[in-house]
Amino acid sequence: MDYRKLLHLPQKWTHRVVNSHAAWLGAAASLPFMGVLTAVAVTQGNSPDIKPPVQQHVVEALSLPPLQQTAGNNVRYWRDEAVQRGDTIARLLNRLGVRDSDATGFIYSSPLSKNLLKLKTGATLSVELNDQGELFGLRFLNDDENGESVLVAIEKVGDSWQASADAPQTEAMQTVRSVEVRTSASGALAQADVPVEVRTQLGEIFSDQFELSSLKRGDKISLVYETLLYNGTPLTTGNILAVEIERSGSNYQAYYFAHDSESGAYYGADGKPLKKGFNLQPVSGARISSGFGMRFHPVLHALRMHQGIDYAAGTGTPILAPSDATVDTVAQQSGYGNVVILRHNDKLTTLYAHMSRFEAGLKAGSKVKAGQVIGYVGSTGRSTGPHLHMEVRINGQAVDPATTALPTRVLSDSERLAFSRQSVKLAANLKLLRDIPVSVAQLD
Repeated sequence: MDYRKLLHLPQKWTHRVVNSHAAWLGAAASLPFMGVLTAVAVTQGNSPDIKPPVQQHVVEALSLPPLQQTAGNNVRYWRDEAVQRGDTIARLLNRLGVRDSDATGFIYSSPLSKNLLKLKTGATLSVELNDQGELFGLRFLNDDENGESVLVAIEKVGDSWQASADAPQTEAMQTVRSVEVRTSASGALAQADVPVEVRTQLGEIFSDQFELSSLKRGDKISLVYETLLYNGTPLTTGNILAVEIERSGSNYQAYYFAHDSESGAYYGADGKPLKKGFNLQPVSGARISSGFGMRFHPVLHALRMHQGIDYAAGTGTPILAPSDATVDTVAQQSGYGNVVILRHNDKLTTLYAHMSRFEAGLKAGSKVKAGQVIGYVGSTGRSTGPHLHMEVRINGQAVDPATTALPTRVLSDSERLAFSRQSVKLAANLKLLRDIPVSVAQLD
């Protein structure tokens, strides 16, 4: 027997174990079991006479510091409540736990009209209360008899109640929206919560080039428009400031440019007018004295949504039809005074108010030609002096006459420079919208 081979066996075996991956994996897998065996061995080696300490439960009564009570009547807070279908002021106050008979009694005996006190579903009623359910005031937005937004406020001053319905103080904010057409442009804009006033205005900006309804699936619309806020709540909208439409691979842009403090129009990126408008103004050579939008009402001494434009002109100045039309209305209407409404096509109508008198023989159904006299400037209705109030309505929705119907003038050299500077900033906003995923902007 070769004993030298036996001497080499341990060395070979050790070498194989060290260089074998399977051996090392087996050793690693056995470590937890070795730990268990060790723990068992240690535990079995302990004396059975040693017992764990007994837990003790200690209960001690603690005295709380005295609670400082605040007089509930001195703590007031405002609470907003959404108006639900069928809600009245009394029903909503009852839901809020208000049990103030004096307050509810005054509300329905106040000088405000019943229509002003009717709540609109989805509106917000703000109430000032205390913890005892005592009412100190309430506010909500509503429309007056002229369709203008007012803030209805009923407040307790001292020991008496007061009621008012005045135009709210608002602040302007730029709002951006970007949508992709899936079924229709109007549907995509509505889904993105774009107000109907903006949708109507948008449809007219490019109407000389294409109809908004012609947009197809995959086309995109990016918008920058003004929103007027009251206490953070959208109240109404202003002009579209910039818009970009990607239609069938072509790109269309429009930018609003103010000619003065009262009027403006839309121009392409090159500064050229986008709309031709009517060939004539209703009052030849007159200037626009009050533009479309929120304005200070000279009679009511408060801000009002001015749904048209005013021309400064003397009593008796002829009022002309700006284009061929059919007479829709010849009547006397409350704040409008003597008013004529012309229908120019299936969706477009124009209104002329405060006339001193109508043109002889003018009646509903009559056909008029561009430049034909329809009446004369006056001061009838709610007016402080002679002027012409003109409105343009698209499918019954008031839009800015200066941007939809009136002749659009060519910009001067200085205006083109100002337009270029302004449009660069708005173009940056449109580019930002272009770079944002449409699904994000559409859900914003």
